[in-house]
Amino acid sequence: MSTIDSDYFPKTPQGRVLCFLLALCAIALCGYLTTTLATFFVSQDAESDRTEIAATQSIQALETEITALPTEVQACFTKRFRPVNC
Repeated sequence: MSTIDSDYFPKTPQGRVLCFLLALCAIALCGYLTTTLATFFVSQDAESDRTEIAATQSIQALETEITALPTEVQACFTKRFRPVNC
């Protein structure tokens, strides 16, 4: 990865191709290591009893909002279209 954007870039076409392939492999390896570490920490957090995964909390909050939605719609409907007393 040290050859990416440096002053010592190869001048020959074969050297440039080799440098490009090495840089591509280095970036892929860096991404692989990053995802491996992220997977390790996420799975470790998911297995813990003390923490709750953020997605679970979000889903539960959405379920609560969806459950309350019909009563809110009914309240808005009755406010807007209540009969006029003559």
